Amino acid sequence: MRIPSIILLLLFTFALVLPAGASQIGKTQPVDERVTLNSDGWEIVGDLRLPKSAKPVPAVILLNAAGGNRKDYEELADQLEKRGIASFRVDLRAHGESINKGTFGPPFDEKMLSLLVGTDRDVSVISNYIRSHPKIDSERIGFVGASYSGERMAESARKGRYGKAYVALSPGDFSDESIEAIDKSKVPWFFIRSLEERDFFNELFAGIRQKSRTAQILEIPGSEHATRILAHHLEMSEIIAVWFKNKL
Repeated sequence: MRIPSIILLLLFTFALVLPAGASQIGKTQPVDERVTLNSDGWEIVGDLRLPKSAKPVPAVILLNAAGGNRKDYEELADQLEKRGIASFRVDLRAHGESINKGTFGPPFDEKMLSLLVGTDRDVSVISNYIRSHPKIDSERIGFVGASYSGERMAESARKGRYGKAYVALSPGDFSDESIEAIDKSKVPWFFIRSLEERDFFNELFAGIRQKSRTAQILEIPGSEHATRILAHHLEMSEIIAVWFKNKL
């Protein structure tokens, strides 16, 4: 039986009152390792954050929205670290600092959109790097995709190997093939969007509800898109981190 979105929101909000770890008083600033990977000649730049642990830890790969960059996930990285989960915030090709072959931006014509072709291969390169890291548990890898990167992480998984859990923030061009693969993947998916986003999201989320028996859906007030949801609803980073803590 599908749980209504409002009940999911109440359940996740209730989870926030649970202790997440030690007090932040006196906590040192987080230390991120800058990593550069090669994908089709693109220099893919990311920030890896590892919580202190004597054994390999789970990790979440954080993929930017179109026109965004890895800085959009700083609060989510903090919330994951509190729960003993590593994070890898990444600028996909043509975004942030990963612009050695071009920068994505207006005008959004065919030439500009061509810069994004092959982004799913970036996701695969990133995934392989994280899985091979000696301080990360290769069987406990999660993903967050936002806007266009929601479909790219799904495409990468279909072509290669699925992670342990997925969060999709306003995945605007999430394909029918990706929707069909949600339940077949046999891993948890969590879809989040604003209720007042563009009308086509109504059809997309209706399709997810119709074709998937396992996908979790959360629809929140407002019109913010993708990672802007995290900026305007500060509780969402903690909600997502709690979800990964339970799923990884």
